[in-house]
Amino acid sequence: MARGIPKYSLIADQLERDIGKGRYPVGSLLPTENALMTAYDVGRHTVRNAVQTLRARGIVASRQGQGSKVVADGAKTAYVEAIQSFDELLAFGKETRRELIGFELIEADQALADKFRCAVGRRLLQIKMNRRTVDDPSQPIAVLTLWMDALFEPAIDAFESQQRAVADILAEQFGCDTGVVVQTVAAGAVPAEAAETLGVDAGDPALVIEREYAADADSSPHLLVLSICAAETAKIVSRFTASDLAR
Repeated sequence: MARGIPKYSLIADQLERDIGKGRYPVGSLLPTENALMTAYDVGRHTVRNAVQTLRARGIVASRQGQGSKVVADGAKTAYVEAIQSFDELLAFGKETRRELIGFELIEADQALADKFRCAVGRRLLQIKMNRRTVDDPSQPIAVLTLWMDALFEPAIDAFESQQRAVADILAEQFGCDTGVVVQTVAAGAVPAEAAETLGVDAGDPALVIEREYAADADSSPHLLVLSICAAETAKIVSRFTASDLAR
């Protein structure tokens, strides 16, 4: 590596330059992992980290068994989440790292009771976290609030220490499989308690993303996640095929 910069980051930067010059135009596929390993004399892990970095920049989108497709000729914002399938929606944020701020046991008020389809007063776990990108962890890109059953408290350490999606961790530890995700994305304003963390002023435009995770359409949610991002630094790009929409 040069000047302490990880090699995967250098490869990602080079691929981004190649994309900008038209070597890999929008709509085309990047070279295969094996081709990139040969081209840059690196292992598979390094190549995958480089491609993950490009995905985090919103420049490529990957699907299992179909390679990595160029979807933009340069990063437009600090963070872009490209979602192309239900599986990617379920694993939202897997290429970022979570930082635990704190948690508490609360009793559901009417608003949360409506969300969880439960009685007012049900005990829930409320968790506050920051989300940071893997390649540039210096500035948080989102402030998160998570709500779930109070009995899930033993999983909290894993939420911070593991790069896996929270839904995956809950499925593994408690058998809470997710078959339905309801996503709402709305314009909002950055609240005062999140402004300093996000490096903006209170009241600045925000992207507010709410996700409800449930086993199926008839089940109450087992996880609710609210993400607040500064509007100028993040966006979500979704692209679905007919087979995805039929799920």
